[in-house]
Amino acid sequence: MSLLVVDGDDQSLTLADLFISSDYEVVTATNLSLARDICQYSHPDLIVCRSSDHARTLTNEFGHIPVVLVTRELSVDVLHDALQSGFADVWPEAVDPSSLDDLAGSVIARTRARASTTASRLAQHVAELQRDQRAGRYIQMGMLPPNPMAIERIRLHHRIRPSLILSGDFVDYFRVTDDHFAFYVADVSGHGASSAFVTVLLKNFSRRLRREYRPSMLEHPGEILQWINRELLDQKIDKHVTMFLAVGKISTDRITYVNAGHFPPPVLVPDQESGAAPRLLELNGKPLGLFEEVNYKQDSVDLKQGDRIVVFSDGVLEMLGDRDLAAKEALLIETVQAHKDLNSIWSALDLDGPQASPDDVTCLTVLRSS
Repeated sequence: MSLLVVDGDDQSLTLADLFISSDYEVVTATNLSLARDICQYSHPDLIVCRSSDHARTLTNEFGHIPVVLVTRELSVDVLHDALQSGFADVWPEAVDPSSLDDLAGSVIARTRARASTTASRLAQHVAELQRDQRAGRYIQMGMLPPNPMAIERIRLHHRIRPSLILSGDFVDYFRVTDDHFAFYVADVSGHGASSAFVTVLLKNFSRRLRREYRPSMLEHPGEILQWINRELLDQKIDKHVTMFLAVGKISTDRITYVNAGHFPPPVLVPDQESGAAPRLLELNGKPLGLFEEVNYKQDSVDLKQGDRIVVFSDGVLEMLGDRDLAAKEALLIETVQAHKDLNSIWSALDLDGPQASPDDVTCLTVLRSS
């Protein structure tokens, strides 16, 4: 084991000499700068200082290395200051050299025991947190709609890859009336438990919408976004949400959609036999939960047999490497055109690959079948 002796005067050699007959590898430093370099690159097991200022500085900067103060006067004030400063021990200058090995060994052993106990407690806390988050994940997955699901001629299918155990992305789709259904993809700002909590609110909005909708909301889904925006602002949760939301009319196969800052834009993929090219369903709109006054433009598409709408969350862009944004959008369009079902799209983009996902990734497909 190694020991660093630090002193601003030549007496450091005297302290170092006390350990010559010990089994420690002794290194000396005559100034604080040199002591810092030694601690950073050599990682001594113990630091012995004459200067309380040096000892305090090294304790603050290298808290994992125990620091002992050697002093001429052992007083109550000195001991109290040493305790407050976090020193591992205080030794008198006239300490018996024959006892130094035992003293140093005792300090190192205590420090390692505390570190082991701290690591054990930390591991226990992490395990408890992970258990809690897995339980939360189970509840969160239970809030998602049936997957896949059919609403008359419409087939809906989704996948979510969370960046952590809990997800800030959320998907829902459900029937509102005999002739109307709704679907959305939402992305809550941030990650982890706080963002996942907002998805519980979103699920509550879905349930309330089925009970409390106004007929005008089905014709103008921007009113739904305005309602959700007010609810989020009232909650004062310091989170905002981007959302692509659409209401479908079953009797006409018309999809009316709005966008609250969701990106990338969904892709409309016509049936291959039509010969039409895919296009982005681009609309601008403010995210939910940030602004008191919001208004949302809407647009509509008529889904013909075989037509699909594919909605991604922005986490997919993080998974597409170092391409620029235009190249990433082009790759998404090319992929959804070449692959008809969700699992094939997911696989083609390698969204289940071993690479880390810095953000939650979601994909929802909406297919007009025969």
